[in-house]
Amino acid sequence: MSLKKIAEMTGASVATVARILNDPNHRTSEELRRKVYQAARELNYIPNDAARRLKSGGTEKQEIFHIDILLTRDSEQNNDPFFHELLRILEIESRNHACIISGVWNHPEFSDEKYCVTEDVRQQVKMLYEKNAHESDGLVIIGKCHAKVIQELKRYEKNIVSINRNSTNYAVDEVICDGGKTALLAISYLVKCGHSKIAYVGDCHNEARFAGYQAAQSQFHLESNLDYIYDTTASESNGYQAMEYFLRLPAPPSAIYCANDILAVGLLNGLAKRRNQYYTPSVISNDDIEEAQYTVPLLTTVSLPKREMVRFALMFLTDRIRGRHRIVAKLELEGTLVIRESVRPFSEMHEPEYYI
Repeated sequence: MSLKKIAEMTGASVATVARILNDPNHRTSEELRRKVYQAARELNYIPNDAARRLKSGGTEKQEIFHIDILLTRDSEQNNDPFFHELLRILEIESRNHACIISGVWNHPEFSDEKYCVTEDVRQQVKMLYEKNAHESDGLVIIGKCHAKVIQELKRYEKNIVSINRNSTNYAVDEVICDGGKTALLAISYLVKCGHSKIAYVGDCHNEARFAGYQAAQSQFHLESNLDYIYDTTASESNGYQAMEYFLRLPAPPSAIYCANDILAVGLLNGLAKRRNQYYTPSVISNDDIEEAQYTVPLLTTVSLPKREMVRFALMFLTDRIRGRHRIVAKLELEGTLVIRESVRPFSEMHEPEYYI
């Protein structure tokens, strides 16, 4: 099916459609991106190169697989761009691997520890599949998913792969960038810069990054202070509120580690609003989302290899669908520290730089 048909359905130009379907970083409105992806799904669109490979000869026939995607970290209240960026890449890479996305499901409750312990998740998963009854060869889980939910998903899916910062502990095939190790990498850099009073902002419930923060406290003999732990979910507004909280402390931390970039964006916005305040902590975080490149000051973060995470996940999934492996496979990728401007040596922290 041609790009022209998708352009007709969405009102965009053929060139714009092509850029959206081939470049996850192409800057356009989320509404148009959503329309283009939806049209591509409805038309079972596969790029010409992939389609030609399917039609060409060869020693082995290449199949087309239909897959579903489960997002567990997205809601109206909490919106983590990291997972949206993973989804963009997955939309593109899946077609290049001759996979067609049948459905994208948003269920943030499946990552909620309290909800999954107290509610009937078996019924929730059953309703999900009754509502979305269609042909599917496999499932990609993007984000943290409670063990009870994964157990129920396996009743309906033989082929599952998880892309995440928290391990499923070999419940399903997975590609991870270990949150505990990325937290340790971030805090090690803060310690190198002379910081010892380091706060944590993010989810504290069965969360690898919080475990990494705690491990770093012990390893580097950092000052332990419960006032420096701000338990919250990932959103810009929650980051802003966290900064308001730290500003009220009689002895605030000199540095703040955020479990997500979007929380750090909110923190920096909070500091910018208080530009006359004589408090300018260093801020570091995780993920390296697009917004991290445009904050003031520019955000120091641990970059996760999103494209590689997606590509390896699709390799695992299609390999399992073809019956080429049966044991659970796990691949761990490394994060990379990206040093920008939001972290300064402790000796310089009283020199204000946060402005708009």
